[in-house]
Amino acid sequence: MNKVSKLVVVTCLWIFSQTISVHACRFNVREVGFVDLGIAPYYLYGFVNQDTPEDIVSSIEEISSAILMGSNIVVEMIDVDQQKEHPAMKCLDLWSVQSFPAAVLVSPDGQSLLVPITEPNCPSTSLRAGPFQETLGLALDNILWSPKRKEILRQVSKTYGVVLLIEGADAQENKKAKEATSAAIEQISSQMEFLPKAIDHPPVLVVLEKESFSQEKILLWSLGLIAEAIKKPHAVVLYGRARWLGPMFIGEQITEDNLAAILFLIGADCECGLDQRWLQGTMLPAKWDENLQELMAETLEFDPENPMLKMEISWIVRRGYYSYPSGPPDYHRLDGDNESRLFATGEDEPVPKIQQASSVQDPNAALPSAVSSASEHSILAEDDSSLKKPLYLVAGLTVLIIAGGLFIVLRQAKKNL
Repeated sequence: MNKVSKLVVVTCLWIFSQTISVHACRFNVREVGFVDLGIAPYYLYGFVNQDTPEDIVSSIEEISSAILMGSNIVVEMIDVDQQKEHPAMKCLDLWSVQSFPAAVLVSPDGQSLLVPITEPNCPSTSLRAGPFQETLGLALDNILWSPKRKEILRQVSKTYGVVLLIEGADAQENKKAKEATSAAIEQISSQMEFLPKAIDHPPVLVVLEKESFSQEKILLWSLGLIAEAIKKPHAVVLYGRARWLGPMFIGEQITEDNLAAILFLIGADCECGLDQRWLQGTMLPAKWDENLQELMAETLEFDPENPMLKMEISWIVRRGYYSYPSGPPDYHRLDGDNESRLFATGEDEPVPKIQQASSVQDPNAALPSAVSSASEHSILAEDDSSLKKPLYLVAGLTVLIIAGGLFIVLRQAKKNL
């Protein structure tokens, strides 16, 4: 075989290997969950009117921007006298807001929450910057931090993932739920050596006790729950950047098999056939400080803030949207025609939606989707044909080059006979 023939063969093999790598994913689901594409943030709407003092307006803008920087919460100021058509104005009616300034936090899932940024019955004309700034700072800190959320963030940064178990009113049901959760975690732990990519630490259980509900109202709200309505234990799987994966299990739905089915997904290759939109599930409202960022970087061995890496992950998630042209399924429900049918309860009646089962406040349920429309996925604007064409071109060229290389090799071999 002459040098030209050898060169052709080597070139063919190299191109073939590159083509294969196009179809392989170098990330697992857990790793993808740490990359924040800004697809579905929370929105904090600050409402002011013409009577709101200028120093109060500037305080809201400056303090909220400073405290919430680096979080998954976007701040937007609204002048109720000049922006009457803004979709978020509906929040004022839902919460019967009569005085300003006011603030409402809106989740990517649609529920809203009135945030107390002033003292009760305090007219805007009597507001003083100093006391107001203190009240506002405390309110924003409560949005970002709570003891249980700190624990969850620390655990998801260094482990496989977290099963958050929220206790109900019955001690026996809580015990049964804990046993099922522990069994699911043990099942995953025993299989971790067979994962496509190694993960050092197994899943962990984090329990939210009933006596802690008063401190964890924001956490419960972000999951579509209100403390007073929780009668049965609830369980949810969190991973990556404290993302919610799969449905919420309630009462008898909390079984080893149901939880293990979701937990197994975290360790899977990102090309495992999972609806890719699950990889960008709703995050808990939180801020990743420097300590958490360092801990996350140690376990990942790559920078999740790298723009090129974000572009790659965006492409992976984008494909999931094109798979469902009729619209995205509800990831957090157990009924319906989607993957949720895997989690059967053995009952004849369909399992109710989470928000119905958990008695979410009525104003939240009525919040229009237009309020959170600012977080629409820009990635949907692209035609998936633009993604397929390069792959088809590479595949076609590869076939032609391989065929040409084989022809040259066979002709040379024939000459040598």
